This record gives sequence, structure tokens and C-alpha cells, in this order.
Amino acid sequence: MKNRKGFTLIELLAVITIMGILMLVAIPAVSRTIENSRRDAYVDVVKTYINTVRNAVLADELECKLSDADGATPTSVGATPNGTYYFKLSTFDGDTETQQTKDIMESGGLSSWSNANVKGYIKWIKQARTEGETGDLKTTTSYSALLVDAGKHGLDTETAEMSITRQKIKTSATIDPTAENAISYPDGTAKECTLK
Repeated sequence: MKNRKGFTLIELLAVITIMGILMLVAIPAVSRTIENSRRDAYVDVVKTYINTVRNAVLADELECKLSDADGATPTSVGATPNGTYYFKLSTFDGDTETQQTKDIMESGGLSSWSNANVKGYIKWIKQARTEGETGDLKTTTSYSALLVDAGKHGLDTETAEMSITRQKIKTSATIDPTAENAISYPDGTAKECTLK
């Protein structure tokens, strides 16, 4: 009789058990790494939107409606008084997708979760004041964002630019299930701006 070598049943069971334990440890770690990468990519998307709107503000490419009265004439950003302004991004759930939103979307990008569209706004506060003995006029702006994608991932509360981190990005498991329907745009104290 020939000498046949092979694995015993106990050896096979030991290998399968060890592989099972490794899988139990590895799968959550890999999933966590993938999720963190998506959150980091979403942070980049939000900051790209902020930078796109910031560039439009600096280039005076926006017009802001200063009152809600019918027939109010939009004013360029450079001529607006101190105050709070925002640019609305709305590309899903029945909102009208305008060419200007498409232009901003091309610059800003899509969500890192399944390339989903985003909805929300970028808000900035403009403060012009005189400084020094010469009375030089200095204008400062601060930016914040609220952006949720169609799959309910993102920032479901308005977050200042400097505070946007991986930990602030929520996923569909942690975000308010009504968030995409409950995105409330800034009230009447903030004026909506559009591209010229």
C-alpha cells in the first residue's frame, strides 16, 4: 500500500477556525477603513464647494437679493452690506436644477458614497470695518456648510469651515432619517445669492 499524505480532519477544522477568527477581526477593520476614507473624501467635497463659492464671492460673480419684496433688484456681492448670505445647492428630490447649480456642481463634485448628488447650502458672513488710524476698510468673511447627499450622508447641521472634519460627517446609519427632507435653508436674516 502506497504512503498517502494529507491533512487530517482535525487539522482542517483548526485551519478553518483560525481563518474564521481572522475574518471576524479583518472585516470590521477593513470596513472601518473604507468608511473613514469615504468620510475624508466627503470632507474634501464640502471644502471644495466652500472654495468654489469663496472664489465666486471674491470674483464678484454672485448677485444677492437684499429683501424678499417682489421686484427687489439683486446686488453684486461687492456692493452688499455687512450680513449673512448663502448659495443654495439643490439637485435632487424635486428641486429645480438650474444651470448655475450645475456649474457649481461641476466644480464641487459628488458625494463619495455612490457618487450621489448633494443638497444644502454654503453660507458666509461678510463683515466690512475700518481699521487703524488711516481708516482702511477691511472685509472679512467666514464660511459654513450644510450638505447632505441623496443617500443621507454628510453634514445634517450647519458646520463652520474650520470645524469640518471626518468626525462631523454622518452616515445613513447615524444621520437623522428625516434630514434630507428637513434641510431648512437660512431664515430671512440670511440673503440668498445666485450666480450672475
